[in-house]
Amino acid sequence: MADWKRRTFFVVVAVAVAALLGLAGYEAVSVALARVATPEIFARYEAATDNGATLPAGLSSERVETLLAVQDPSFWTHGGVDWSAPLTATTVTQSVVKRLYFENFQKGFSKIRQTLIAQFAVGPLTSKNAQLAAFIDVNGLEPAAQKWFGKKLAELDDDEFLSLVATNNNPKDYAPGTQANAERVRRIEKYLAGLCERRGFSDVWLESCGG
Repeated sequence: MADWKRRTFFVVVAVAVAALLGLAGYEAVSVALARVATPEIFARYEAATDNGATLPAGLSSERVETLLAVQDPSFWTHGGVDWSAPLTATTVTQSVVKRLYFENFQKGFSKIRQTLIAQFAVGPLTSKNAQLAAFIDVNGLEPAAQKWFGKKLAELDDDEFLSLVATNNNPKDYAPGTQANAERVRRIEKYLAGLCERRGFSDVWLESCGG
């Protein structure tokens, strides 16, 4: 290899390594700042759940399990991120981080930061029930219940609650009363009854439940 090519190669490698180290340092600082801010950010959710001792107001344990079966099946056991799932998947914890820690979330580096904050800040520093309370709040489940059914979240009957869960936080495409929502409710019911299986975390449409 000619000397100039060798020098160019080493310069490129050095720049790449420096960039990676810089990114790692930046993300480390982001996580450190998130850890400092997390107790204050989650204070009201911890208070609302008696520091994690109780479920979010208005939800029975059965409804919490229904919500988690659809949104985040490994919620009770993972540390904020389900590492067995595709990197594009979003846990309950990551969903909360996206809304509470970012002013303008963008794909790419924001996803990396979201994942790190969920795993190393929110996961270890907050209770699971507080995370659930935050999820319900930031995803607007209470206002959605009022909008679609004219009731408080706690007052929904089982069919209405499942219809709300079936929106998958995307009422534009899966709004209650639409054919898409009804089909997703049908698939969720089959899945909850054990009549079909979910093909991994990212199978939000429950493909094997469509027959």
